[in-house]
Amino acid sequence: MSFVFSGLFWGAIVVLIGITIILNGVLGIRIPIIRIVFGLLLIYWGISLLIGARFGRSGTAVFSDAEVKATSAGKQDIIFGRGVIDLTGIVLREGINRYEVNTVFGASVIKVDRSMPVKVVASAAFAGVKLPDGGNVAFGESTWRSPNLKEDSTYLLVKTDVVFGGTEVVTK
Repeated sequence: MSFVFSGLFWGAIVVLIGITIILNGVLGIRIPIIRIVFGLLLIYWGISLLIGARFGRSGTAVFSDAEVKATSAGKQDIIFGRGVIDLTGIVLREGINRYEVNTVFGASVIKVDRSMPVKVVASAAFAGVKLPDGGNVAFGESTWRSPNLKEDSTYLLVKTDVVFGGTEVVTK
């Protein structure tokens, strides 16, 4: 899917639209280029899903299960699937270490080390996020801080966005 966001793709679209305008103005030929491009994008996306493509990013699980054992800051996307993201092995570097987990129409479990300074910022829309302190978010945003967190020192910042899905943050 990264092809869709490339300059080559959008350059070709602009050229095709220009050719369509010229053909319509000079010869009166109308070509529904926007509908054709949209149809081709849907076909490309469908074939990518059928053959198990991961849209060019290793941090994306689409229609599948993923088990990730992270060792450094990063990002994981769960779309129409289930994921277990184990952040207990992350080696903290100086400052704020960020890890992002996005769950769309899926379920995810985020494991954090109870002895590690962690801040979890959870955003939900038509979803459910369960935090380690028993807090829940169904719509809106909530923040959980581990007891040993000092925001002016080194810590792990976990940002999770959930749409039409569920996420549970657990301590190990």
